[in-house]
Amino acid sequence: MIIIEYSPSALEDLQQLIEYLTIQHSENTAKKILKQITSDISRLEIFPLSGASLSKMIDAPTDYYYIFTEKNFVFYRTSLNSVRIIRILNEKQNYLIHLFKDSVHDTE
Repeated sequence: MIIIEYSPSALEDLQQLIEYLTIQHSENTAKKILKQITSDISRLEIFPLSGASLSKMIDAPTDYYYIFTEKNFVFYRTSLNSVRIIRILNEKQNYLIHLFKDSVHDTE
């Protein structure tokens, strides 16, 4: 069975997203969006390769995949028994800088 693992950076991304949505909208909105994001991530347990390959988007070799949910990119890597969520970044962020700046720390 495939398990979902979250990197420390991904957990921090989720926390920041919740705080932002609560301030900008409401706690109910934040909970609703978080529920949708985590539901979409959960589907990766069954279909780990259902996301798009990041290498096709950036035209460079990488083992990252991504899904897009609730205006956020969820970047992940797969292994035989797990899907590791690396970062969860808003569509307005320069996700390539954030993703590859932190990727060295998130492979442990």
